[in-house]
Amino acid sequence: MQVLVVVGSMRERSTTRHALAIAAQGAFEAGARVDWADLKDLALPFCDGRTDRDAYGPAVTRWRERIRSTDAFLVGSPEYWGSMTGSLKNAIDLLEAEAFHGKMVGLLAVARGDAGAMNTLNQLRHVFRWMGAWVLPTQVSIPRAREAFDEEGRAVRPGLEEELLGLGREVVRYARLLAGNGHAPAGTRGEGVPPGPGPK
Repeated sequence: MQVLVVVGSMRERSTTRHALAIAAQGAFEAGARVDWADLKDLALPFCDGRTDRDAYGPAVTRWRERIRSTDAFLVGSPEYWGSMTGSLKNAIDLLEAEAFHGKMVGLLAVARGDAGAMNTLNQLRHVFRWMGAWVLPTQVSIPRAREAFDEEGRAVRPGLEEELLGLGREVVRYARLLAGNGHAPAGTRGEGVPPGPGPK
């Protein structure tokens, strides 16, 4: 079972990345092989609507192949003005409409304010469902995210670590159930690969 962690923040030390590192640990503990797609490192071009996606170049070709070869996803984004980041939406726009069809997706989002990131989670859920993904009912919204983690990326808010670990475990659990009900896994299975890179 392979899980790809998609970091929708472009910041080097982001609370999105901190949260995803803990969720990735939960997926790893559940027996999944964990890989990371950090959008700040992928150098993806802007989507301009061209029909020949191969014309975007090798970075997009590699991105599309990573999505195709993955069984399940943990996706996180900060909330920017009530929405997911432009970098994350652009990365999704560069994919085919069926890229996530039949695959399990777990979502988390972080926000600076008290209200949390429900707008971002709702938008992500809508997009992934439109693309045919199975979106985990469990999701994590983290308000006042800068207060939720210490300098090393550890969760300091009571209950948050277990909530994030649970998200990672549930993604693996339900992805396996899907595979057992005729939804063929996309990637190569493997065990024993640690979840890094976590927060530095």
